[in-house]
Amino acid sequence: MKKYIYIIVALLAFCAAFVSCKKNLNTYDGVDGIYFLPAMVSINQLPVNDSSIVSFGYAKPELKDSVFYLQVRAAGLPSKTDRDFKLTIDPSSTAIEGTHYEFVSKNFVIPANETVGRIFLKLNRIAELTSKPVILRLNLEENANFKTPMEDRIVNVTTGKKLSYIQHSVWFDDILKKPKSWLDFYMGTFSRKKLFLLAEVAEIEKISDLDNTALTPIPKSLYYATFMQRYLNEMKAAGKTIYEEDSSEMIMGPGVQ
Repeated sequence: MKKYIYIIVALLAFCAAFVSCKKNLNTYDGVDGIYFLPAMVSINQLPVNDSSIVSFGYAKPELKDSVFYLQVRAAGLPSKTDRDFKLTIDPSSTAIEGTHYEFVSKNFVIPANETVGRIFLKLNRIAELTSKPVILRLNLEENANFKTPMEDRIVNVTTGKKLSYIQHSVWFDDILKKPKSWLDFYMGTFSRKKLFLLAEVAEIEKISDLDNTALTPIPKSLYYATFMQRYLNEMKAAGKTIYEEDSSEMIMGPGVQ
């Protein structure tokens, strides 16, 4: 009987200690700060980045725009109500609102009971992006709901390079580079028109895969080139010769002639 009494007493003591500790738990009482989430995430204890790169280069011609979103994190405890945060465009930006991009919504908030909000941008695919990229720099600023207690940190002591927690740069373009798996001996001279026609004829779902030699090894490149040359030959025989933008006849490389 005494054994059971000792067990009960011990359990009561443990419960009392647990309640006491629970009452003394400290809650977050620091500043409610705001940061761009990509700069807060880390790999191998190193911050990821404070910029994003978006390219329409490998996108199909019919794609005219794309929606890009960026996450913003609030430090501290969630609120029971929505909290708006202040977002401004840095003067150094070369992207023009209404021309290069548009905000899907200008209601910038951290939703109730959450610590992460989202900024949605519609990036427009316009002609000038084929020759040069533009940059949009977004700044987080203090308001009644949030402060910016941590602005940046040095990530390279030698160069003094800093990573910003409150500025994020979005670079975007429509510059098409020759894919890594494009072998001139099989594919011939590279051109935008030829690449997109190849993707259509060979039913290549993701053109960007051609920039990965692991996904498109030499035998596969040879297959695409042979298939494409056969198609060009058939079109020419039917009196529908396909020409490049410079009016020269489109042909594949010498390896498939």
